[in-house]
Amino acid sequence: MDFEPDCLHCGTPLEGRQRRTCSARCRKAIQRQAPALRVCRLCGQPFQPTGRGRVTLCPYDDADDFCQGLQDDQEDLQAARLAAREEGQCEGPGCSSPLTYGGRGRPSRFCSPACKTRAYRAEARS
Repeated sequence: MDFEPDCLHCGTPLEGRQRRTCSARCRKAIQRQAPALRVCRLCGQPFQPTGRGRVTLCPYDDADDFCQGLQDDQEDLQAARLAAREEGQCEGPGCSSPLTYGGRGRPSRFCSPACKTRAYRAEARS
């Protein structure tokens, strides 16, 4: 693991066990800086995240129409998946077998291992 030879904030040489900053003051100053730009995983455009969490999409209100459409499509797809899960139908391509829920754990998505394999292979092709 490579460590910085100088403090990332003030540039003074680091000593001993110091790895990135020379003091708590410099560490806090770096934490207060605005987070770096990130790239939206849907539209590929850079955006400024508003928090420090795992934000991977443009903020919906600030996004352009194209990215908002992609986010809407993704939300619709997620809602369809959840509805299919609640209805208890297999998510395999061309399969409408009913699923039974045992009452414990996560509900199954596919009626059989063969149906699961067909679904993953169809997803890999597209």
